[in-house]
Amino acid sequence: MFEISGFDTAGVVSLTRLSLAAALKKARELIEDGCWDVQIVDPGGRVYTSFEEQAA
Repeated sequence: MFEISGFDTAGVVSLTRLSLAAALKKARELIEDGCWDVQIVDPGGRVYTSFEEQAA
């Protein structure tokens, strides 16, 4: 599972997706909706954050 986390005005957002492609899509959607500090952690512990610039 890929874990997507970030923050919005209500607090912490935490979601999971089965694939990296689905996690990237959801992370970009969260950023477009105003979330910040969005990151993806893959099953091996690698953290992805570079997609934030792509969504901006």
